[in-house]
Amino acid sequence: MLTNFYISQLKVFGPYVFINVREYKFIEPFYVFFGIHDILLLGIGIFLYSKAIQNENKTFKRFLIVLFIVLFVYAFPVLSSTFELQRVIYFAKENGDLVDGFNLFYTAFRFPTYWILGLSVFGLNYLKNKDLPIKPKPHKNIM
Repeated sequence: MLTNFYISQLKVFGPYVFINVREYKFIEPFYVFFGIHDILLLGIGIFLYSKAIQNENKTFKRFLIVLFIVLFVYAFPVLSSTFELQRVIYFAKENGDLVDGFNLFYTAFRFPTYWILGLSVFGLNYLKNKDLPIKPKPHKNIM
């Protein structure tokens, strides 16, 4: 249901958001792994997590953490894969590119990528908030 809505929106906004990176060589290495839509989704996820951490209400905080997990485990990878599939189909129509299984195979790796990114947000926050006591080593008196 959400994917159908997303596809209908991409049909309207597709020509405005799809970037042909063949014309921009400085964007192409980055765009191989992440698109503009991925940056937006990651921004939303990190913003949501930061609001969850700052919230004082325990129930609402738990709800936001569960929502963060659901977004990074399922919703964001599905939206990212759908966007990427529509981008490939759009450029196939525009440029006459061949659509086969190999240029769509990498969309299956959106799931583990988002899982790793979600775990990284948790891990970086843990390391940032962890108290790391730095104790100086005692010096031995030689005299």
